[in-house]
Amino acid sequence: MPPLDSAESLAEGWQNVAPSEAPAAHGNPVFGVETRGFAHIPESERNMTLSQIGPLWLTSNLNVLSIILGCVGVTLGLPLWWALAACVLGNLPYAYVGLACIGTARAGLPVTTLSRAVFGLRGNFFHALCGWVASVAYEVIGAVFGVYALLALFKLAGWQGSETVEKLLAILLQLALAGGVAMLGHATMVFLQRYAALALGPVLLLVLAYTCGRVEWATAGVSHAGLSTPAMLAAFMTACGVLASQPIGYLFNGPDWLRYLPARTPARQIFHRVFWWAFLPAVVVTAMGAMWASLGDMSDPVAGLKPFIPPWLFVLYVLAVIGGSLAANVPVFYSSGLQLQSLGLKVERWAATAIDVLVSTLLVAYIVFVADFTAVLNDFVALLLVWVGPYGAIWMCDGFLRRWVYAAGTVHRSSEPLAARAASDGSRRRILVGSIALGAGMAIGTLTMRSPLYDGPLAKLLGGTDLNWILGFLVAGSTYYALSVTSSLRGSNSHVSTE
Repeated sequence: MPPLDSAESLAEGWQNVAPSEAPAAHGNPVFGVETRGFAHIPESERNMTLSQIGPLWLTSNLNVLSIILGCVGVTLGLPLWWALAACVLGNLPYAYVGLACIGTARAGLPVTTLSRAVFGLRGNFFHALCGWVASVAYEVIGAVFGVYALLALFKLAGWQGSETVEKLLAILLQLALAGGVAMLGHATMVFLQRYAALALGPVLLLVLAYTCGRVEWATAGVSHAGLSTPAMLAAFMTACGVLASQPIGYLFNGPDWLRYLPARTPARQIFHRVFWWAFLPAVVVTAMGAMWASLGDMSDPVAGLKPFIPPWLFVLYVLAVIGGSLAANVPVFYSSGLQLQSLGLKVERWAATAIDVLVSTLLVAYIVFVADFTAVLNDFVALLLVWVGPYGAIWMCDGFLRRWVYAAGTVHRSSEPLAARAASDGSRRRILVGSIALGAGMAIGTLTMRSPLYDGPLAKLLGGTDLNWILGFLVAGSTYYALSVTSSLRGSNSHVSTE
């Protein structure tokens, strides 16, 4: 595997790879429409800086979903100290995300375009579709939390109007604001996230400081469910798996957000900024969920906190939930537009994002007016890990093997004869190797997962211990690496140009 700081031959490997790659003078303006889509970002347009990474990842984790995931350990019967330990261990897979972001910065491509090099232009359709469906699911989850928080705010403000109008207004505000920023594009998203971080961070820290004093720390080491030691270990691993679903769940879209970094940005700086700015906030926010779950019922993460904080702080908390839902959804909307383009939707990036926003709006309206949203959340999280962990491991391993340099025609269709030959050289073997590794990773994940929907036979054999979040990624990645080396795929199709 190449060293992290290897950035040799990046430019030459990308000559003429993507169609319409002529540099745009203002291709990614703040409060203007980004002109680039899912294709390669030329070096001349890489206008992102290292200092912008932190706020972007910080605000992605200051949301209610993180709080709910943190509640799971206590809900399963763990003592608070064990639940807090799960918040640390379960968020460690942000290290995978930090490594993945090196790849998108090196290549200047989103994830669902990069993975074409492994699975082929046609074979990647399944992964782009799964990525888009998962993105929509996350958008809907975030928007529903935001809608419920807006409804709580309307109630606090003394709203006297129609309940139907109230819900429609909350839905439109959530989806239009988040979707509108995402439609403008990357530079606008990055610019606004720093202000979201400044607004949301202090409020949540204030709530954390206030509620810490309400926790019964003297009994934090005692399980309220009276679990035996084996049952405690099984519940702990399950809580870690639920928490790990968030960082592992970023492997199909989160690295997209750094593709505007200059290709030669030091890899270690990319990794450290992504990891620490994502890991530490995630630990804090999920730990807040664990502490609040020890205080009382947090099935409603907004209203559930009301008895434990003063009214003025509760108003600030509701506003932070609304802002956090918006800030977390903007990057997801942005990536989902790229995924639709990767699926073959021949529209501009902003139009693809608009279509995605419309789909999400209809789903959120259905959930708010008709369906019970909470029953689906745990099943979605568990099933997502079965696919996204192995998928992420494979495209990352492939990228490291080829030093993130891709031949012309491997990720975009090309009419050039040399590009076509380069793209086909070894492609069938690579697709076969990728498919075998994906199957191995998903198989072990299915056997070792634990969820309300399905418990794998190995998970049952181990007393309900969930190992999917560990083994799916590792088995798929190690299988792909071993088969790639033995099949002489390492480095093939790397430094090829159509010129």
